Amino acid sequence: MQECDDGLCCLINRKVISSDLQEVGHIVASGEESFIISRGSDNHYRIPKSRVERFRGNDVLVDFHLNDLLLVELASLSYIL
Repeated sequence: MQECDDGLCCLINRKVISSDLQEVGHIVASGEESFIISRGSDNHYRIPKSRVERFRGNDVLVDFHLNDLLLVELASLSYIL
């Protein structure tokens, strides 16, 4: 198993599952407070790590529905601006 510096070990390439049990995408990058989910070849979303609910095997479960993905990203960006 790889060592990771951010405390949420080895998130890269893990599948992200929404609270309604839909596949959101895969984690392609991880920053200090957020990670980037790739959903298809052209869709990337920045999601706060605080939205991680728990881990299930190699999956990362988040606390929002798939339909709310864009709203979660927009809400996190409003705190940055």
